[in-house]
Amino acid sequence: MHRLTLTYSPPLLRQAVAGFWWRVIGLRFLVALAVVVAALVKLVLDGDRSWLVGVLASAMVMGIAFMAALYVVHHRNALSRLRAMGEPQATLEASAESLSLASGAGTAMLPWSAVAEVWQLRSCWLLLLSRSQFLTLPLADMTPEAAAFIVERVRASGGRVR
Repeated sequence: MHRLTLTYSPPLLRQAVAGFWWRVIGLRFLVALAVVVAALVKLVLDGDRSWLVGVLASAMVMGIAFMAALYVVHHRNALSRLRAMGEPQATLEASAESLSLASGAGTAMLPWSAVAEVWQLRSCWLLLLSRSQFLTLPLADMTPEAAAFIVERVRASGGRVR
């Protein structure tokens, strides 16, 4: 079993949310949005006022709103959980059967099968429980042995590591 004390901070959570945001949005979404904006600008400059301009403008606004909302919602949730912790520390216990996190906000014990993916970012790892829910593990507090153990357990239970 591996037992670690993890320390959280607003800058770490901003990096985690930004990493999540980038992996969800990705380059393809930004390129698609840029194509929509370019087409909209060309049509407007050409004097077009058809329904297509309205559709493209709506797609542009929705795309920008989605990107902003994705970041803002996850950032607010992360900071809210940080405040609920009281002291910004959590205890991680990783055993062969499960992963447990305990802090001032409560305790969660998850079987490894609950972790669908591990996203390895520069300053932290995101353990994805679903497409929109993740746990943040700061790398500054993680030993190489614990990191290797987490990767091994996630893969053994069918999860992916990226």
